[in-house]
Amino acid sequence: MTRYIVLDVGGTTIKGNVVTQENELFFPEEKVFDACADGTREELLLNFLSILNQLNPRGDCVQSICFAFPGPFDYARGISYMKGLSKYEALYGLEMQKTLQDLDETGWIKTASFHFVHDIEAFAYGICRRYPYLADKRVFCLCLGTGAGSAFLANGTVVKGTEGVPENGWIYNVPYKESIIDDYISARGLARLSKEKLGTELDGYHLKVMADDGDERAVEVFLRFGEEIGSAIQGFLNGFHPQVLVLGGNLAKAYPNFQDGLHTTASLEGIEVLVEHETSVRIFEGLLANCMRRK
Repeated sequence: MTRYIVLDVGGTTIKGNVVTQENELFFPEEKVFDACADGTREELLLNFLSILNQLNPRGDCVQSICFAFPGPFDYARGISYMKGLSKYEALYGLEMQKTLQDLDETGWIKTASFHFVHDIEAFAYGICRRYPYLADKRVFCLCLGTGAGSAFLANGTVVKGTEGVPENGWIYNVPYKESIIDDYISARGLARLSKEKLGTELDGYHLKVMADDGDERAVEVFLRFGEEIGSAIQGFLNGFHPQVLVLGGNLAKAYPNFQDGLHTTASLEGIEVLVEHETSVRIFEGLLANCMRRK
């Protein structure tokens, strides 16, 4: 049976599973691991090896190990160029496949092929598999979490550098206000707003609990966060003219809390807003499709 290991590499956690080419999952629920994203190079590499061996404890033959990684990243060569994003900086310039295979003492990792895909690109392809009606539409995928990940689809294919779309399809590093978009519509952007309003930095989960319990300060934080999102993405809505805006990532779970703010600053008339709660599952599906295309 052909098996693939799929990994959704986030800034806080790494989620993984083992999948067959028929899209059958070995683990009913995804396995979740600490990302150790601010660790040393050695700590990060050992963490990846540990995760791989936990997903394949018997050392069975695996066709491919498929990573969904945030950018900036050289996906063809498997080299991370993340810097100044508070995650995986110790891996900068490292050829991950060769390094992990050199460190492998079990043997099965050495024989597997490696595939690296932009995490939101994988998400976008997974979205198309989950919702076939999107195949002929213009779709703007935006995942909100430790960063602001993005991908643009036209007729079921990821597009980059066309009208209204940045060179790589990434909006995170586009200049915005005093820095870049990533600093405003991400977990740290939300934390900054909570610091301003509540005097302390809170994450999305705790803010959502407070807002759902009627705390007006938390409600205001989410309203402002939604306004920030709308303001940041309006230029891409104008340039790309999507028919569907897909929101994913952990912060998308708070969409009911920030949707009013979003609609205040973004012109969304005629645009369907689709909130996807199973971000990692869609990424796994997109990774599998990508690996099978390239094998």
